[in-house]
Amino acid sequence: MRGGRGLRRMLAGVLVAALALGGCGIPDETDVERLAPGPSQGQSSGSDSERSKPTREEAADDTTALVENYLEAAAAGDPDSSIEQVRSFLSPSAAIPFAKVPATIKIIHLVEDPLVNPGSDEVTLQARTVGLLTPDGTMEASPDSGVQTYKLTVARITGKDGLFVTKAPQVLLLTDQALTSYYDQRIIYFWNKDHTSLVPDVRWMSVEVPREQVPQQVINWLIDGPSAWLENAVEPLPEGTQLIGNVPAVTEEGKLQINLSNQALDPADGETPADAMERLRQQLQWSLRKQLPQVLELKIGNQEQRDYSSGTDYLDSNASYRVAATPERFIVYNGEVRRLDLSAGSTEPVPVLRAEDNRNVRSAAIARGVGDHGYVALVVTEKGSPVLRVGSAAPGESANLHSVPLPGDPSAPPVWALTSDDAQTGELGMLIVGGKLYSFSAEGQALREIKWTGPAGPITSVAVAPDGRRVALVVGGKLYVAALTAEGDEPELTSPRFTEVVDLATVTAVDWGTETAVVVAGTRSDRNRVAILATEIDGSLRTEILSDLGTTPVTYLTSYPVSPTTGKYVPDITEYMSNGAAFDVLSGPETIETDDLTGDVQNPPPGVRPVNPFFLR
Repeated sequence: MRGGRGLRRMLAGVLVAALALGGCGIPDETDVERLAPGPSQGQSSGSDSERSKPTREEAADDTTALVENYLEAAAAGDPDSSIEQVRSFLSPSAAIPFAKVPATIKIIHLVEDPLVNPGSDEVTLQARTVGLLTPDGTMEASPDSGVQTYKLTVARITGKDGLFVTKAPQVLLLTDQALTSYYDQRIIYFWNKDHTSLVPDVRWMSVEVPREQVPQQVINWLIDGPSAWLENAVEPLPEGTQLIGNVPAVTEEGKLQINLSNQALDPADGETPADAMERLRQQLQWSLRKQLPQVLELKIGNQEQRDYSSGTDYLDSNASYRVAATPERFIVYNGEVRRLDLSAGSTEPVPVLRAEDNRNVRSAAIARGVGDHGYVALVVTEKGSPVLRVGSAAPGESANLHSVPLPGDPSAPPVWALTSDDAQTGELGMLIVGGKLYSFSAEGQALREIKWTGPAGPITSVAVAPDGRRVALVVGGKLYVAALTAEGDEPELTSPRFTEVVDLATVTAVDWGTETAVVVAGTRSDRNRVAILATEIDGSLRTEILSDLGTTPVTYLTSYPVSPTTGKYVPDITEYMSNGAAFDVLSGPETIETDDLTGDVQNPPPGVRPVNPFFLR
């Protein structure tokens, strides 16, 4: 598994060079496979789309081709068109009841080719449900889990040319491949309730929507509000906000003109109207980032319009953009937090943590909040029992740590979620003990259980997105996302959204890789082998990172998220734990050894290995 320190330095050098050039961060020989097409980065419209819609006529003499086209037919610019396109494949008798099917489209992943038996009209489909695409472009979780069976009948009918679908499930079906061919992934943004960062919300838009109509659709989505699982953790546009008139096409001078009602400007307590206007234009600029021309002209009611150039001054409003390009990397070795070689700040002392407190450590998390305020959480061994030690410090200083008793042995390292530049308020970390999720603060208060409202099962992995509000969890071997709220006396998770990872039968570990995607490890659904892949949080797009790691489970993994402005779908750096050893994902799994630590290790104890790698967040 390991080729020596020289090889590792060479590979790391290649990685650093790739980062400098803006490449994907994983060498070409890495076993990375795109399992579904990536989201479009352009400004597609119906007239720009090079792919024509499938028709019944072009496959009317081939049962398999007809079924494949049928499973793409629901892709359309509006629900009525979706239903009509699907009905065009149906016989007259089958088309009549289909006119009343719900407009929601079930996105499925075929686990095998459609089963067509010679001499039989029946076609069998075996598929997993990715999610339910609603008319507003959101992908909702489906109650279906595991492999579902669908049966269609394909036959010729009297007086008509070619084959028709004469019997079909009363639901709009669309494959995940067709989703990414005929829809663009769009990300809209809402402010968190502290107004410290924008939070992304994923939508899907038909490529049939003309380019000039895309901004209006995006603004209507913003006016309608966030997805259900986010609504308690983010701030919608002020009630009563309306779009005045239509959004016209970009002018010849390169100006996009948007006019919103007076209600759109509603300053929060302590804010001026100018502050509220600044937040609004940043929200619009991020949500329209792929469509931004040279100038955004924003007008509120009858007020004088304001012009904003398409520069970069709005980018800092998104915490995912503020992530440093090159991470500071750490690992626990022989009871101490140590820096890893070949990473940012490798020759500097461990931040926030005093040297005398850096002992008996089993796992750790270090974070920087607003204003570079530092936070540290350590799981240590004291008198033979696990204890949590936490603290915070002003920039450049070290923390005074507080000990917090634990109800048992943590099953994963701690993570920081909400942080603040005020040492007394705002910070919140999370830790899993005994299959339950607990919160802690930097001031050392007793742990508080965060209630899980989803399906029963032990919580085994938790990860926090760069915005500090969205959380990914592994519960009972399944992947969920939820939003974290801390407005009341107790921190809470919103109702979780289940994410079907169709390529994995069981999920064991998770971390965020981009602002809308996570990296997960688990056992493959097609064979009993362990793999690591990246998946969008709605399950739609997947990229294989390491396809076969044997049969030993990955018990923990950590990834360093990439900025949304890079256009990358896979993080540059992922590390994980398996069978008591720590690994780097480079050209393959590379064991992290003592010679990867900063500085020399004198007289290393036999059998002691680096464990639980992490990044400064």
